[in-house]
Amino acid sequence: MVMYLLMAAAFVLAVELLGVGLYLTRQDEFPHWWRSWMLWPLVAVTPRVTHLQGWAGAALGVSILAIGLTPVVPEILGGVLVLIAMVGYLAGAVLFVYSTYLSRRVAR
Repeated sequence: MVMYLLMAAAFVLAVELLGVGLYLTRQDEFPHWWRSWMLWPLVAVTPRVTHLQGWAGAALGVSILAIGLTPVVPEILGGVLVLIAMVGYLAGAVLFVYSTYLSRRVAR
């Protein structure tokens, strides 16, 4: 029972990250209702930074979905999903760090 509750929570989080990430990839700025504390690592938010943050969220959402599906699929497919999850997590982390770097660097 606990495993199914954790899987449901993971799916909800993954779908939210994926949805918000895909939303941000189509926008040129963050929504105005987002508070400044929600953007804490970012200094100068440009359309490029917003798009990269969106792709990072989408990659993390895919990573969580892939890990969440591993208990209910055959072993071979589970291994492939774990690889997809690791690549998605690394891609999301790299995109997040790179977009934060872009928002903090001094324009020359």
